[in-house]
Amino acid sequence: MTEELISVVVPIYKVEKFLPTCIESIIRQSYRNLELILVDDGSPDSCPSICEEYKQVDSRIKVIHKKNGGLSDARNAGLKIAEGKWITFIDSDDYVGINFLEKLYSSATSVGADISICDYKAVIDDTGIEKEETNIEVFDNVKCLEEMYHPQKHGMEFVAWGKLYRTVLFKKNKIEYPVGKIHEDTFTTYKLIYAASKIVFCNASEYFYRQREASIMTSSFNIKRLVMIDATREACHFFEKVGETHLFELAINAHFRNYVIMYSEMKKNRNTVENYKIERKKIIRNFRRDYKRYNKNANLGTKKRVFYTLFYLIPDASYSSFL
Repeated sequence: MTEELISVVVPIYKVEKFLPTCIESIIRQSYRNLELILVDDGSPDSCPSICEEYKQVDSRIKVIHKKNGGLSDARNAGLKIAEGKWITFIDSDDYVGINFLEKLYSSATSVGADISICDYKAVIDDTGIEKEETNIEVFDNVKCLEEMYHPQKHGMEFVAWGKLYRTVLFKKNKIEYPVGKIHEDTFTTYKLIYAASKIVFCNASEYFYRQREASIMTSSFNIKRLVMIDATREACHFFEKVGETHLFELAINAHFRNYVIMYSEMKKNRNTVENYKIERKKIIRNFRRDYKRYNKNANLGTKKRVFYTLFYLIPDASYSSFL
């Protein structure tokens, strides 16, 4: 069977220390029919020249140099010029196993899936070890989303990376990443999963997610992270609109829980949060509004309902033991 072209999009900004490792892991893939789209998002370091150097030695590499617009804008730029039947996104400070594309592609095509997901391994350095065994599980869109709301069961989460998508899912459903927002994949991934007819999960840890202290996701609390609340609220609206009752209930629980997490983290870092009192009041006000709207429609169970009611009434109590 002829291998179909896979587009690999790598958004790049201030990662000169890690970029060569990322690129090398892609161009050495056992699956050869790929195009690598390096999107220089106005990086002020040596990343632009690193991209051009690799372009000279591998004809499969395309380079986009653009004004800084953030991760979503960079992914969208790569998506627009992608020619592959399939597309995957790799963060430029991460890297992948040599069989990353081959396992994702073979898993997808063996069962006729629209999206293929692999497991991942979080690493602090380059000590990730690939699993040799490969087992796959096949889901329809609803079942896959149900599983993703319980990520402890699998390595499936609402992140853009570690997944191979049929490119048509983006174009047919007019799905793009929201420009200017972090947690951009939380706004997007559930829509792609729901648009797919079949999803396959491969248990091999072929994606290596690098944890860095400088990352906005691993550093101390940043007020920009509150946009996660908007993302999970949009998911509630989406599943309510399409009439998926159980997914709607799962989304509500995730949305309420997210309020508690964001509020707790912000309170813990109150001395570094600008306009803390204003942001605190805003979260409490918005939670109480959403709670009134969704509480009756959510099959939360007694324990969770009591938990969220307590947060509604006494937001400043300690809820860390419940999370």
